[in-house]
Amino acid sequence: MKTKSGIMTLAILVFSLSACNDVKSKKQKETLSEKNTMTANIKSPAQVTTPKISTAEAVKLATAQFDAYLPKILESHGANLDLQEPATGDFTGDGIDDVAIYFSLSPKGGGNALVGQGLTLYQNDGKRVKVIGGFEPDYLFSFKKISNGKIYVEKLEYAEEDGRCCPSIKTEHILTISGNKVY
Repeated sequence: MKTKSGIMTLAILVFSLSACNDVKSKKQKETLSEKNTMTANIKSPAQVTTPKISTAEAVKLATAQFDAYLPKILESHGANLDLQEPATGDFTGDGIDDVAIYFSLSPKGGGNALVGQGLTLYQNDGKRVKVIGGFEPDYLFSFKKISNGKIYVEKLEYAEEDGRCCPSIKTEHILTISGNKVY
């Protein structure tokens, strides 16, 4: 009888211990599952996305960079700023609107002559804006638009009978960006 009750006690003890292990095992699995879920929700630095700047903010940043560099442009031409006009559109092919700033320069001593003009191009990567090139040709031009990844300008030339105000020969030109060169 003692042997039977000893075997029964042993069986009950083994059953109780295995049941405890199952409960412990379930709790460990639940804890591991919770930890995995929590760590899955934590993003690595590469996964953290920086909020994208708006096109208006990109224009402000590009304008600030242009204004900081403007004294050098003015000094090199002995001129005053006549016009500064930003335009936006994707010309780098990344799906984000970039910024082009058209500028024209007038003589430092006054007058209505045009002593220089150009475009400064700024790439917007969604986080910051950086200058990628400038376009200052040795001919008159007017900035037209940014469309389908291209920058359109019109080359302006005078016919013999044109007044100084109004060149009548207009040729469309699409700018090419290669590295930091624009032509």
